[in-house]
This record gives sequence, C-alpha cells and structure tokens, in this order.
Amino acid sequence: MNMDQFSTLFAAVSGVTVIYLFHSLFYTSHILFKKQTVFDSKRPLPSSVYLMTRYICESLRKKRGQMRKDRDTNDQLVFTLINCRYDAVSLRRFCSVVGYGWDYPDSVFRDIPLCYPQFLFSRLLAMIVCSDRFKLCPFGLLGICETLHVPEAVDELKRASFSLQARVLEYRSVNAGVEVDVSLTASRDQLTIWSSTLTLLSPNSTYRPDVQPDTEIIHDPASERCIRLPVPLATSVKCAWVFGDLCPLHVFSLPGSRLGFACPNVHPLWVFSRCMAEIEKHKGRHTKSFILKYK
Repeated sequence: MNMDQFSTLFAAVSGVTVIYLFHSLFYTSHILFKKQTVFDSKRPLPSSVYLMTRYICESLRKKRGQMRKDRDTNDQLVFTLINCRYDAVSLRRFCSVVGYGWDYPDSVFRDIPLCYPQFLFSRLLAMIVCSDRFKLCPFGLLGICETLHVPEAVDELKRASFSLQARVLEYRSVNAGVEVDVSLTASRDQLTIWSSTLTLLSPNSTYRPDVQPDTEIIHDPASERCIRLPVPLATSVKCAWVFGDLCPLHVFSLPGSRLGFACPNVHPLWVFSRCMAEIEKHKGRHTKSFILKYK
C-alpha cells in the first residue's frame, strides 16, 4: 500500500468515525432530550458530552442571577427515570468518596446511606439545568439548602426496580439572586421511599459567599457535638468524576474567583453526605427528616 492509498483509507476511516461519534454522542442524545421526559435506565440516556455542550451553550445564553422569561419555559420541567436497579458498584463509588469507606457496602448489617439516592439523580439534575426550559443560568448554581425526607427504609431500593423523578417546583427572586426549588423523589410501586427538596441559588453580581445569614441558630448543648471535617485538596476532582458534575466552579479556582470564592468549592452532595455520615454515627438513622443549610 503506497502513501496515497494509505492517506485515502485514513481519511475514509476518520470520516466514518467522526460521523459515528457525532450521531451517537450528539444527534441521538439531542433527539432523546427533546422528545422524551420519561427515560428507561435499560436504554441509552443523553450522553455526558452532549450535556456538557448544552451546559456551555445555556451558560452563554442566560445571565447569572436573572430569571429568563420565555414563552417556552412556562410548562412544567420534569424528568423521570424508570426501571432503576440497585447497583453495589455505584454505591461503593459513592461511599468511597463521601467518607463511609470503600468497604461500606460489604457488610450485610449496614444500611444504604441516606444521601445515596441523591447520587442516582446526577444525570437527571444535569438534564434539568441544561434544559432550555430551565429559567436560570446553569453556571454558578449554588446549593444553599436541602430538606431530606425518608418515609420508608432506604434499603427498600434493594428489593425491586424503582423510579427516580426530578421536578422543578418554583423560582423565587431574593436579594442574592434567584432561587429555585427542585424536588427529587425515589419511589417503588408508587410508594415514596426517599424524597428531597434541593434549593439552588443563581447569585447576582452583588452576592458575597462570606456573608452570614440573618437567621438565628439555636444551640442545644445537651445534644450538640462539634467536630472538624477535613477536606482534602483532591476532593473536588474526585466528586466531579464520581458524581458526574458539570460545573467547573467545583473544580477550578478561576471560575470560583469570579464569584468571590478564594478556592475551589466542594460539591454540595459531598458536604451533605459527609455531614449526614457524622449525624448517623452520632444519632443513628431513626430520624426520618433532615434539613441542612449550606449558607
């Protein structure tokens, strides 16, 4: 084979490869993302590359700290994932990052961590914030509050297939910018096993993360225990890889410095899970409702 034949063959193979990648990563994902709101976990979901592309486009199209008002954004924004199954490998990845330990799922006497279901919502949350129907800029979104409700034992997710649903509830204009409440629900046989209301903030240019809230904190010395949680330098990168986080604010210092942060910010799910791990060690798992404010 001479050089001309080799160049022709190489060009043909490269062209076919580019067409295949474009079709599988972008075109198919775009059709799924635009046409469906209910997805089957046994079938392909919109790819991470496609969602990252949408993340960048939506970040450039929308202004941070402002609510976009379009005619197309008045309908309800909800995504559902059905036929989900318990996966010990994903649980092990989650536990190894948030402080439960790599061997946590190996013991039959240990339960699924209370924050683990939110880890399963990573793809649905990415689809929510990357949708053109989402009224806020996805870049710079901060998790400021989360209410967790566990009406049934989380271990019920091991018994059979279950469904995950992410739904935008409402938007609120506040002094710091615009807040949005996102409802996360895990259910089996139409029975809610785990639910959470996650509040995200799209901060405006005047927002300063070091300003403390005006709410008064009531201390209870009888049940209070103060601990110090170390945050290793590689935590942000590990969380971005394991959680499938699209926000560069949680990894790189340059985007964070533009928002007033002196260093990379850890993913809110890591903060919540790490604190919940300590709460479980201190008070057990009998309480069915938790509220954590990140402010």
